[in-house]
Amino acid sequence: MADALFSLSDNGHWFASDSLSAVDRGLQYGDGLFETLRRASDGSVPLKAFHLQRLQRGFKALGFDASLVSRLDRALDSLPAGFSAAKLVVTRGDSARGYLPPQNPQYHIQCQCFSAPAFACERLPQGLTTDISDISLAQQPLLAGFKHLNRLEQVLIRQGFPEGCDEVVVTDTSGHVIEGCMSNVFLLSQDGWITPSLHNCGVNGVVRRWLLQQGKVAEADEISLQQLFSARAVFMSNTLNGIAVVQSVGRHQYHQHPEVAELQQEFQELFA
Repeated sequence: MADALFSLSDNGHWFASDSLSAVDRGLQYGDGLFETLRRASDGSVPLKAFHLQRLQRGFKALGFDASLVSRLDRALDSLPAGFSAAKLVVTRGDSARGYLPPQNPQYHIQCQCFSAPAFACERLPQGLTTDISDISLAQQPLLAGFKHLNRLEQVLIRQGFPEGCDEVVVTDTSGHVIEGCMSNVFLLSQDGWITPSLHNCGVNGVVRRWLLQQGKVAEADEISLQQLFSARAVFMSNTLNGIAVVQSVGRHQYHQHPEVAELQQEFQELFA
């Protein structure tokens, strides 16, 4: 099925939409948030609670109306049928020129529906080929964790992928491992599976939070590149790819750890 674009009406109904206002603040300033959702076979969104929690944090940080969360909670239960994935975008709506937001914004909620790809472990059973990005993430704790519409760092990182790479590992300006271009990263240390804390930058992915909630991984305040290179195993995650083993980071090779296959199966069962 071809991709389709919908907007949410004031009374909570999705309707077909094919345009965005030229003066929408999401287009003009990146003033908004987005979420990428994978749906189960019955049309539900298994990780909906994590998506809503991240939206709530983003709305608070940007000064959006907190009632948007309950509105979106209902809207996600009535997404248009026939699509296995969706990208939800929430902007502050139209405004006059200038950075100052309007006092009474008319929020714009749009959803691009599409077919989800197969999980990465099915498309790339050998694992991801990755390297270290030449571009570092700026540290801005006010914007850390949620998915705001300013993604120029990720655009630059993606443009700079070395040939043959499926993903890259990105550090912050202090040299600490943070995430991938479009994934969270996890490594097996002597103390178990760990993932970088994201206090100053990075996206707190919904798969990451599911793994933390399940007690499968733990946060580490700082992870160096040397820790990454000496890890016993590495995997990455995002909503559409699921959990994907990493076979290499540059010249450093990793074995496929059996625990990753168990995590993949447990995660994918959520969407059966």
